[in-house]
Amino acid sequence: MLFDSNQFIKARDAFVHFVSVEEQQPGPGFGMLGLTEFELKDYRKALDAIERGRKLGLGDNPEFVNRVLYTDGTLNTFFAKPEIALVRLTRVANQLALEHPEAPKDAVLGDTKLLDALGLAALRMQKLPTEIPNNRTALVRQAGHAQALVALQDRVAAGQELKELVEQNPSASGVHYMYGVYLLKEDPSAAIAEFRREIEVSPQNVPARVQLALEFLRTSDYKQGLPYAQKAVALAPDNFVAHVACGRLWLGLANTDRALRELRTAVRLSPGSPDAHFALSRALAEAGQNREAAKERAEFERLKAVSDANDRR
Repeated sequence: MLFDSNQFIKARDAFVHFVSVEEQQPGPGFGMLGLTEFELKDYRKALDAIERGRKLGLGDNPEFVNRVLYTDGTLNTFFAKPEIALVRLTRVANQLALEHPEAPKDAVLGDTKLLDALGLAALRMQKLPTEIPNNRTALVRQAGHAQALVALQDRVAAGQELKELVEQNPSASGVHYMYGVYLLKEDPSAAIAEFRREIEVSPQNVPARVQLALEFLRTSDYKQGLPYAQKAVALAPDNFVAHVACGRLWLGLANTDRALRELRTAVRLSPGSPDAHFALSRALAEAGQNREAAKERAEFERLKAVSDANDRR
């Protein structure tokens, strides 16, 4: 009642008390606490509470779950975690489609708030939907429309819309990267071209360089991939994915010392990442450090099990 009447400070205190005494199902309480912190613009606390609620379980009220996940998605975009944001927002889109079996696509594509949130995440713009500049509104909405089609697995329509987005906004930051991600599985060479174009448009772009490094890693073209990974690390030394890519490329080039240096940095930066521990375990095994390799492999398996369980919530 306090939340619905916009008495958010009092509502926050009530939800803090609720989650401290509720033992059976605190998840929805943490979700509401997160929504309250969001209204109070304490975005870090909001995201922490929402993520805790999501892991504990948000209950079976679809409208409530969608609202929490939508807020979760917008906050992850705001805090520079667009990949996580897209996972949350895609789930919202899919749930919305399930709730409207008579016209699932119309339900999703007609939700402009969701489209804006999807567009910001896909373009990697660190803003909330309420902060979109007027001169970027159409771009974000169009990107969100295309990303919604991706979420609905209508790849033909999504591909056409993304192609138009790039043609109409060739100098806009984020559009070439977005199109490159879409193209990766079906046309890797075209994706590489888009990532390179993104770097031309945005010379400081890290994600495009990481994608290029990972793609050349996939094709075992380690020498071509390494400069992209090294530049990504130089531009964003706290980006653990860049360090993972760099370490794996060094390992491909049989330089285990430099691989271990990069991968240990990745684990230090993101100790909760299964991928970082797995890559480090491989490098340690190559270096003959079998005991430490086994330890890292065990940590990978533990973290992967936790991640899979959380994803099912």
